[in-house]
Order: sequence, then structure tokens, then C-alpha cells
Amino acid sequence: MSQDNPVARWLETPARVVAIIGGWWLLGLAFLTCVEIFGRKFFAFSLLGVDEIGAYTLAVFSTLSFAHALVAKSHTRVDFLLGHLPPYPRAVLNTLAFVLLAGLAIFAAWRGWAVLEESLLFQAHANSPLNTPMWLPQSAWLAGLVAFAIAAGMFGAHALLLLLTDWRKVNRWYGPMTLEEEVATEASAILARGADKEIVR
Repeated sequence: MSQDNPVARWLETPARVVAIIGGWWLLGLAFLTCVEIFGRKFFAFSLLGVDEIGAYTLAVFSTLSFAHALVAKSHTRVDFLLGHLPPYPRAVLNTLAFVLLAGLAIFAAWRGWAVLEESLLFQAHANSPLNTPMWLPQSAWLAGLVAFAIAAGMFGAHALLLLLTDWRKVNRWYGPMTLEEEVATEASAILARGADKEIVR
């Protein structure tokens, strides 16, 4: 979202923290996978459950990344007709997009809770060497869905409020990024990486 969007500013830090944690987790998983490969190939041993942990990682960090992608405006939007509409109809459609997304996210979190509740009820365990209690990965998976529902709900409510009070801001804050904004975002990311390298030196 645009930097002056108050909801995006409020959510940016927690979303970034989760993304960083996910990145480090994936690095750790990649290291374990390499150990597993070399162990099987040369030393006839295996770290039991690395593939299972990888599956949980995919499920958990996929849902945890939804909110980050929403804050960073990384979700794909098909907008080849949107740009040809007058400003107010564009604002209505942008608001509708976020309200519908919020509804979908809340529905997904609700159904995710039903999955976790069933695992708790039946004390389900994975049929695997780790015999993982399913409520553990499912709780983290549900946390990602809930985070996405909260973020999408806040954006949807804010967009709807703006449509009723100051609709011009809807297109600026909740419309798809223009080409200039995408270039500016990529340029700032490159500059930030360069600054990080200078700090390390």
C-alpha cells in the first residue's frame, strides 16, 4: 500500500517480522535437507521427518505470507479494464475487491478452525515417523489464516469507510500499483539491499 495509508503503516512491521522469520526458517530447512541428502548418499543415515517438516513449512508459511503480500500489494490483480473507468466507479470496484477479499479470508479462517477443532477432538496424529500431533502444525497454519483475515478485514473496512467519506483516497491506497509505483518499489528495494551490504562492510 502507499506509505501514507495508516492501516498499511500499522501492519507493515508485524508483516515484515513474520516474513523475516519465515526466511530464516526456510534457510534452516534447506540446511536440514542438504544434511539429509548427503547422509543418505554417503553415510547411510537419515534425519527422519525432514520431508514432513517441509510439508508443514509449506502449509504454515503459505498462510503466514498472505498478510504480508496484502500489505506489500503483491497479490495479482487483473486490471486491464479498471484503468479505463472513471475515478468513482474505479473506487467502488477497488472497495468491492477488498471487501470480498476480507469475506473470503474470514471464511477461510472459520473453516480452518473447524479443521483444527476436529484434530483436537479426535487427537489426530500424523501417520509418519514423527507421529506429529496434528494440532501443532494446524495451529500455526490457522494463525496465518487468522492474521490474513484480520489484515484483509482492516483493509476492507478502511476502504469501505473511505468510499463513504473520501472516495478519492480509495484509488490511491487500494487501487492496483501503477507502472511507476512498481518501478519505484523495486528501486527502493535494490537501494535498501545496497545499504544493508554497506552496513555489513
